[in-house]
Amino acid sequence: MLQRIRDNASGPLAYVVVAVITLVFGVWGIGSYFTPSSDPVVANVGGTDITRNQLQRAYDQRYQRLRQMMGDNFDPSVISSEQLRRTVLQSMINNEVLNQYAQEAGYRVTDAGLLAAIRGNPQFQSDGNFSAQRYRGLLAQAGIAPAQYEASLRDDLKSRQLRGEISQTAFASPAEVDQAYRLANQERRMRYLAFDPVNYKDAVEVSDDEIQSYYDDNGDAFQTPERVKLSYVSLDRASAQGGASAPDEQTLRDLFEQNKSQFGDAEQRGGAQIRVAIEGDGSAARQTIQELAQAEGDLEARAEGVEGAEFSAIDSAQRADLSDAVGDALFELEEGETSSPVKAEDGWYLVALSDVTPATEPKFDDPDVQAQLKAIASAQQAQQAFADKTERLESLAYEAPNDLKTLADELDLEIQTTDWVTREQGPGIGQYDAVRKAAFSDAVLMDELNSTPIQLGAERRVVLRVSEHEQAKRKPMEAVRDEIRTRVTERKASQQAREAAQAALDKAESGTQLDELTADSGAALESPGFVRRTTREVDARVREAAFNVPKPSADKPRYQITATSDGQIALVGVDDVREASSDESETPRRQFARQQRDYISQLEYAALGDFLRSQVDVEINEDRLN
Repeated sequence: MLQRIRDNASGPLAYVVVAVITLVFGVWGIGSYFTPSSDPVVANVGGTDITRNQLQRAYDQRYQRLRQMMGDNFDPSVISSEQLRRTVLQSMINNEVLNQYAQEAGYRVTDAGLLAAIRGNPQFQSDGNFSAQRYRGLLAQAGIAPAQYEASLRDDLKSRQLRGEISQTAFASPAEVDQAYRLANQERRMRYLAFDPVNYKDAVEVSDDEIQSYYDDNGDAFQTPERVKLSYVSLDRASAQGGASAPDEQTLRDLFEQNKSQFGDAEQRGGAQIRVAIEGDGSAARQTIQELAQAEGDLEARAEGVEGAEFSAIDSAQRADLSDAVGDALFELEEGETSSPVKAEDGWYLVALSDVTPATEPKFDDPDVQAQLKAIASAQQAQQAFADKTERLESLAYEAPNDLKTLADELDLEIQTTDWVTREQGPGIGQYDAVRKAAFSDAVLMDELNSTPIQLGAERRVVLRVSEHEQAKRKPMEAVRDEIRTRVTERKASQQAREAAQAALDKAESGTQLDELTADSGAALESPGFVRRTTREVDARVREAAFNVPKPSADKPRYQITATSDGQIALVGVDDVREASSDESETPRRQFARQQRDYISQLEYAALGDFLRSQVDVEINEDRLN
């Protein structure tokens, strides 16, 4: 049979069959390359991918930190989500570059060091002590697996080691510190004349020709902005779950078996330990721990007076609370037993067991357990439904780009609409930069296609299209005449105030004192006296001008004209400089020296990051950022 097939597998018909098979497998095989991923790569750093979900988690964390820092003063309207997202991505790229360098340079974080960082985190503590249950619970709420968190923390600790070494080696020379300290704390005696443009407005005349000229030259300033109305479908976890059915008993029993540790308390053991740190080749520590193992009495008595031996009690610890070596040893002992010497990464140990609290395991039918199981099942159902529908939404956005009805019907979503949205602002989803950017993209605005799915938060996706579009239009002259007149008047009044300040400057440099110029100029004289760069009682621009002029001589003050923060024009004069003391015994100067070293270490760390980044291939996929 096989020989007959082989003999006939030739000629034109065979080639046609092979071609058809090749075409079919080719299409199905390469189809996966054109199927959009639900978690696309937004950047690649030296071969390491940063995905959109990773970027979104980092963005959400940064956004929440901003909210906490600003408290009641937080205003989301002043935060550009697109700019913040790019800032977060650049930070992730820089961190990855430094992590790769630290790994290649041999920086390592031991398991004991990682455990100490986790146990020392106040967020994972209850009543001042580390709680494994709280640790797992908080990570579960954040949707982060413990292994993922620990890997990220390990990288962060490696970066801290690198930063710490740079900080320790940074220095500022005494001469450098002395000069910087004297400049930072220098005082300058100043006075200034303030010319208020309001005082010149009554003398300003604005002609119709000037109004017309301003209108012609600044047409973009008097336009109604381009705007669109949007139709969109929104998929979030709640809408994805829909009318999910209640979990059956078998599902709950499977969850019970998988999550037993969450419903009861793990076995706890109490006792004590002696630790001898390993130094050099470790032979001294090994000799010490062997002698302690052969000694009589409890561990506290054995460790007393022995150099290098550290005794500590172990109070009701779970296995997860201890390092691997110590935990394994303690949980293999019987009550009253003492282990043989145990070697861990940070030293040699003797471990003794004094008491055991057995693990507790509530029954499957316990009402509290049932409630927790149903909550877990519901959360899993919602997460899976959201993931499935998100993947389908990604596909449909490509397969049916010409209307939203297909997406709405298949995913059981409602088509919603917005009011007018401009490139700068809008109501509803128009408040998001990513939405406005997509709405005014060529594909959506000009080609009239659906947008690609837009991620708004960790658990919301939106696909939109433009339903109405209005081009930008120039407002008629008569509608903006009064506004233009006001603008031209203010500009001419400010110019007259500056000309008056310039005239006063010419007289001051000829020897006339500032207080003699107030009567002729109509300006107000302010005399703050000696000020520092940090003096808040003086306008920031006036203060900056005072420290920008050259050092005055005994008989020749120095002057500069500047605009103030409130729109006035100031003629600033400086007639004396008082240097700060450079006595090294002064506490403020010592503090400044530390600040200078910290500043230099930050510059060096940033310079290292810039250099390393220039040596690494970084690819950013701009079209996948939102």
